[in-house]
Amino acid sequence: MTDSHKRTSADSTKTRKKRFYGWNIVLASALTNGFGGSVHWQGFTVFFIPISQSLGLTAAQTAMPFALSRAENGLTGPITGWLLDRYGVRRLMLIGTIMTGVGYVWLSQTSTFLAFVLVYLFVISLGSSTSFMQASTTAINTWFSRNRGVAMSINSAAFRLGGAFMVPLLSVAVLRWGWETAAMWVGVGMLVFIVPLAFVFKRSPESIGVGPDGDPLKESKSGHKINEGEIRDSEDEWTARQAVRTRAFWALALGTLLRMSVHGTIFVHFVPILVWKGESQQMAANLIGLLALCSVPMILFFGWLSDRIGRQRLLAGCYISAACSLLLLNVVDGPWPIFTALLLFAGTEIGSGLNWALVGDLFGRKRYAFIRGLLSPIYNLALFTTPVAAGWIKDETGSYEIVLLGGAVLLIAAAFTFLSIKKPTHSPDLLPK
Repeated sequence: MTDSHKRTSADSTKTRKKRFYGWNIVLASALTNGFGGSVHWQGFTVFFIPISQSLGLTAAQTAMPFALSRAENGLTGPITGWLLDRYGVRRLMLIGTIMTGVGYVWLSQTSTFLAFVLVYLFVISLGSSTSFMQASTTAINTWFSRNRGVAMSINSAAFRLGGAFMVPLLSVAVLRWGWETAAMWVGVGMLVFIVPLAFVFKRSPESIGVGPDGDPLKESKSGHKINEGEIRDSEDEWTARQAVRTRAFWALALGTLLRMSVHGTIFVHFVPILVWKGESQQMAANLIGLLALCSVPMILFFGWLSDRIGRQRLLAGCYISAACSLLLLNVVDGPWPIFTALLLFAGTEIGSGLNWALVGDLFGRKRYAFIRGLLSPIYNLALFTTPVAAGWIKDETGSYEIVLLGGAVLLIAAAFTFLSIKKPTHSPDLLPK
């Protein structure tokens, strides 16, 4: 073999072995959501009872900050999505993680319900709306197409894996040192460990000279390659105006609303529900952490499977499973029977990443964040009302039985809604401009 042939072979091998930068995006997203996202979204249930006791609140009042933050996210979701599409993930994630970290430090100094609500809403919630799942799923959708399901599921699994460790640890900190000290530690941890991860995020695969999944860039009809990080419009790309005119968008919105109304409510009330079932606060936190840990391999497997067989059928199965979990939870007692019932609720954990991957499947990469943001007011309307309604039902009846039964019905409806979604199509002459 000649020297030139050897060099060509070596260069070819080097090119094949070069790792796609998109996996760095997945890793940064996983770390961000594994610590920051899991503490913010899943940790609230650990703070629920201590805050209620410390400030003398009812269950409905304690759920109010979480519910109001969902209403806020619903209003800001489309704006955040537009900003992410226009300015990129890095800038918004940097600003958002700083705000969230500072917010938790500030929250630890509050001593009244009004101050708690104001800090949680206008600092923590506002920051988290740009720095966790919406930003990371936007980045992953931009960098992946063929492997979108598995990439989204790695991010989702990291979120649950973080919860498996952080929720029990946070419970220990809250019970031993108080919720104020625990909130302080969360804020410092965000500022030290999460803020720097924002710098990993680059704008798009096109900005480094490759296509999604690391594939070669496609050429235009004129023979010129895409440059300057631009994502070219195609039959798979939809504008927001076009998307909202499709049946698929509104079916997706309804399915997301139904599953989020149950998922969000249950996770806000998870510890109180398990305490109602006779478990201690720490045992409840441990069971939630163990559930998250067991969910991780299932999330990864179903993410991989969804890239091969499609997401709608898997989403339907996930929510039927979760509905069965809530029905069983009403009738079983004891840590291990309860945990067995909770395992079926992992369907809502699996479905989260698949839900957001489906947005990209249906409407493309270029305007993903804006279209995803348009869903936000719809499902956050439910998250504004259902946790408070669940708290009110518990206050009035002394039981979560109605909450669990109602949640099962909504999840069954979500399953059939996702099953009905079909990919929309538009004619070539109506492609986005």
